[in-house]
Amino acid sequence: MTDSFLSTQNPFITENEMAPSGSNQAELPVGEVVETSLTGFMAHTYKLDDPPPFGGLVRVKDRSGTCEIYGAVYHIATGGIDPGRRAATRGSGQPVTNDEQVYIDNPQLSRLLKTEFGVLVLGCCKTSAGSRQAFSYVFPDYPPPLHYSVTLCSDQTLIDFTQDKSYLRAILESSQAPAEELVAALLRRATRARGAAGKAFLVDSLRYLARNLKQDYDRFKIIVEKCEGV
Repeated sequence: MTDSFLSTQNPFITENEMAPSGSNQAELPVGEVVETSLTGFMAHTYKLDDPPPFGGLVRVKDRSGTCEIYGAVYHIATGGIDPGRRAATRGSGQPVTNDEQVYIDNPQLSRLLKTEFGVLVLGCCKTSAGSRQAFSYVFPDYPPPLHYSVTLCSDQTLIDFTQDKSYLRAILESSQAPAEELVAALLRRATRARGAAGKAFLVDSLRYLARNLKQDYDRFKIIVEKCEGV
């Protein structure tokens, strides 16, 4: 798809530009690193069934505390804490008005189950005196330490991080994440966070992708289709 097409046809934008969501303004810890590497890490949530969203931008500090590592959530799963023991049926099989009743009747489930999420590392940022320097879209010198807290980034941090489009290439080249789905999810979130300025951001991002995927039109088309209706 050419730049001229993107400048004249925008089927992925609704006529009514959305206002900022406002649902993610506070940066709060959502989980703890339990498996780590330079390219990505796994974390367990502090609360069962309460992970950051797919495509959400999260951050974790390195051991020195002077570098923040940023990544996108690409995997979410809930299961038994014991990997060799699958969760068993707890309901009665009778009609219910509220599925949450099974958790009320079985409070021990919160100790037997875990929710985990996987993060693809997209960049890092040096920090000093409580302020961030420019983002670097490279792997950090070291992976995040085990048991460090993972924080869901605010809309403003998401806007700042996605100003440079370099993070998109890192996702496209990943073999561990569903690349097209993750790119589209992150673009949708970043577009909504920008409110009225989101339309221009999305068009600019898709132009960048069109240049990088000019030899793979099918992948580009999938991403465009998944950005429709933002």
